[in-house]
Amino acid sequence: MDPVSIAGLAIGVASIGLQVYTGCIQGIQLFITAANFPDDCRYLNLRLRMEQQRLFAWSETSGLLDLDAKDQQKVLASNTFVLHRQTVLDLLVQVECLFKEFRDHAQRNKRLQTAPDPDQLLQKPERDAADANFPLPQRRRDFIKKAMLRWKETSQDAVERLAWVAFDKAAFELLLKRFSALNDSMTNILDARMQVEIQHTVQDTNRGVLQLHHKITDLSRLVMALNMKLEASAPLSQMSVVQQRANADSLQLLSQLAKFKAFNESIESRRRTPMDEATTVCLELGKPDAQTSLVFDRSMITLDPAAEESDLPRCDATLQLPDGRRRRVWVEWKEYDRPRPGDLSPPKNVILERVRKLASLLNHTPKPEAFRTPHCLGFFDRAGTAGIEDEDEDEDENILNMRLGLVFERPLEDGLHTSLPPISLRELLQSSRRPRVTDRVRLAHAISNCLLYLHAVNWLHKGLRSHNVIFFRTTAGHVDYAKPYLSGFDFSRPARADEMTEVPGPGDDAEYDLYRHPRAQCASVHDRDRFKKSFDIYSLGVLLVEIANWATVEHVLAIDMDVARRRPSLALRVRESLLAAEQIAELGACMGAVYEAAAQKCIAGGAALGLSGDDDETNDAVAARLSMVLHEDVVKPLGDVRV
Repeated sequence: MDPVSIAGLAIGVASIGLQVYTGCIQGIQLFITAANFPDDCRYLNLRLRMEQQRLFAWSETSGLLDLDAKDQQKVLASNTFVLHRQTVLDLLVQVECLFKEFRDHAQRNKRLQTAPDPDQLLQKPERDAADANFPLPQRRRDFIKKAMLRWKETSQDAVERLAWVAFDKAAFELLLKRFSALNDSMTNILDARMQVEIQHTVQDTNRGVLQLHHKITDLSRLVMALNMKLEASAPLSQMSVVQQRANADSLQLLSQLAKFKAFNESIESRRRTPMDEATTVCLELGKPDAQTSLVFDRSMITLDPAAEESDLPRCDATLQLPDGRRRRVWVEWKEYDRPRPGDLSPPKNVILERVRKLASLLNHTPKPEAFRTPHCLGFFDRAGTAGIEDEDEDEDENILNMRLGLVFERPLEDGLHTSLPPISLRELLQSSRRPRVTDRVRLAHAISNCLLYLHAVNWLHKGLRSHNVIFFRTTAGHVDYAKPYLSGFDFSRPARADEMTEVPGPGDDAEYDLYRHPRAQCASVHDRDRFKKSFDIYSLGVLLVEIANWATVEHVLAIDMDVARRRPSLALRVRESLLAAEQIAELGACMGAVYEAAAQKCIAGGAALGLSGDDDETNDAVAARLSMVLHEDVVKPLGDVRV
């Protein structure tokens, strides 16, 4: 068959497929918006929404959705509608019939009925998605609107939505199982590249769901929906082992993140509503109140002699447990000051509460593997007891003792040295030979991936710099660059509008300002922006520059630190210098175009990250959009680099 005939066949098959696909979306949307959905079964509605988005991802990857906009290029390029023309049409018809037959059966048995739709919810998918805290990209919203408008024009009861009279949970679960299997089959007929593209698109949507869910009950529903999908995985004969494993891993990771975020929400002092046992078990919350009491008496901690008078950010120590056993640990320091008149930084009791929550978050298990943070055992106040109620300080107290110590256990992985102290990326940049490009890309991907998940559970780091990326060496003394740990949570806080920002003081090391966004280090505290996720992403960009050049940022930009300490304004020009054409070109020369583009986006921020000037990053929709850009334009490309 000549190329012209093949192209004509592909467009013809795709055009028929688009008509059937429109019917599929209409049928699914009727059930998504059905009224009177039982509260204890709302996780099934969430599962249906997630499967609908999988179908959308398939239509976008195969080019079917582009055909709706009269764009034929992707349909022709995918070749799906020639090689699998009969299979595609058959599967789409099965999806359409599945929902039509289920609806007819439920109505005959008086389980479903039509109901008035005075708010026209069927024609307003954006409102429905907002009510359900579910992300719905503009392109998909527009298609649903168009499909439901067509339904309204061709169906007698189109102005009415469905309403449950008696919900049949078992039948609905079977409907979802069949729909999921059909989605699996449709994905399986695509080539490996397009299957991976669908997986990434679905992961983006799922991360958006996580970003928009905050209530414990909603997060519990999300975990139940994910568990339902995991339990109904396609047989190996229908999906490749590699693809099935990748899908399962991504679902399990999201489930772990949802549980992690639920724990974070559960330890908030303003969220003390009792939880039922089923929710606690589903989210593996344990006893949050017990974990918030991870306070050690300072007598239990023995610092290494060399660390006693040191102002280093971390040190080795020994923890003596109540049963008399001793274990090697390491300590991250968090300094605090006595409150002074007019001081905008939070008082000690606020800092203590924040450190208490952070210790609980970093202590909680299970912790997602990609969340590369050390396991925290607790914390102590070097100046005395870390009781929140004890705010009076001894005026003669040694200022060197005014530090809180977060106590971390050493990783328990096989092959790691049992006594060598952790080594920071900064130390490696200053002392070791430049690693292979492969190792540097893996390191950059691991750090960016960790930041993505830290933001997913709604925490800011605020201290992202090479000092706070650490490694534990192997028994041979080597470093695995694919396994960094993100530490140094010295100014970390929840990414909420009502959280008070800790303001770095004028005595801070000028080295740290080199990593801070210019708007986070203005001379006047009144002009300084509240810290936000895009500022963390900027710091990530600085790290990417250091990793590419295998040199500290001051060395890359030839900054004299003695001068910088006397002239803080030099740090304000770091961003401008990093974005200079010659610096960006050097990134590409060192690491390639993909790495160059990822780092440039992080440093540029703003529109490069999909943000406008008036966007509030504490807004869930804005945060979800930022997370998607970080994944699509930074994390995913870095993970796909092959050297």
